[in-house]
Amino acid sequence: MKTQSTFIQRYSLLLFLILTPLISLAIPLFFPLPMEITPLLMVFVPGLLAVIFTAMTEEGKGVGALLKKLIQVRVGFKWYVIAIGLALGLRLAMSALALMLGWIPAIQMNSWSPPEFMIIGIFTFIGAVMEELGWRGYALPRLLAHRSALLSALIIGIPWGIVHLGLILPGQMNAGTSWMGTILFLMGLSVILTWFFIRTRESLVIVIMYHTAQNYFVFLNGGIELAPSMWLLTAVTLALALVLVILFGVNLQRSRVDQQGIANTRQAEIS
Repeated sequence: MKTQSTFIQRYSLLLFLILTPLISLAIPLFFPLPMEITPLLMVFVPGLLAVIFTAMTEEGKGVGALLKKLIQVRVGFKWYVIAIGLALGLRLAMSALALMLGWIPAIQMNSWSPPEFMIIGIFTFIGAVMEELGWRGYALPRLLAHRSALLSALIIGIPWGIVHLGLILPGQMNAGTSWMGTILFLMGLSVILTWFFIRTRESLVIVIMYHTAQNYFVFLNGGIELAPSMWLLTAVTLALALVLVILFGVNLQRSRVDQQGIANTRQAEIS
């Protein structure tokens, strides 16, 4: 029993990074569910596994600390504005590019009804919470303890992208889109979310806000077909990620003092 506990403590992060895509992909592969239900089940996998592994390695105190990250709302107001602004700008840039390329006659919105705006917003938020609890709440701090922010973000982006390949299978909501574009998009998004995570002193609230907003503002991309839309989303996301790396370096943090302070805090939390 002690040997099993030691094994899990030593390899919990690796197990999380392997099991999350495997379990997530098993849902669309082996359970013939409506395409609206499948992603709702898949988004719960990272959060649930994060809680399970934390409970196995750090018990109740660790689980409490993990969940507490979801309510750490005391960050500068500017970060709420930046998160919403960047997400809005990203979606508008997609429509502007589509217009320039002649893919749409004019920038337009999807014709959602008021109830659809509400329902989609709620489920988009829930999905962001469960995904971020796992990827940024659990996995990212453990990777950052020994790796640069950029490398940590890219490592997470690979299994996170593999998870989303389940949504491009026949009959699923993103069927027909590129597998490569999907993975590249998630790797770029992982860099952006890691930047938010570090710059807000590891607040999941701002990370969840950006994650939710960049999905929810899809209604601004009306008229763009699904496959081209994924490539546009990938292009603007990678461009933003590249700008952040150029401006803030591989640690996505300007201040060395802040870097050391965050590193010391993270080491203390994990140990």
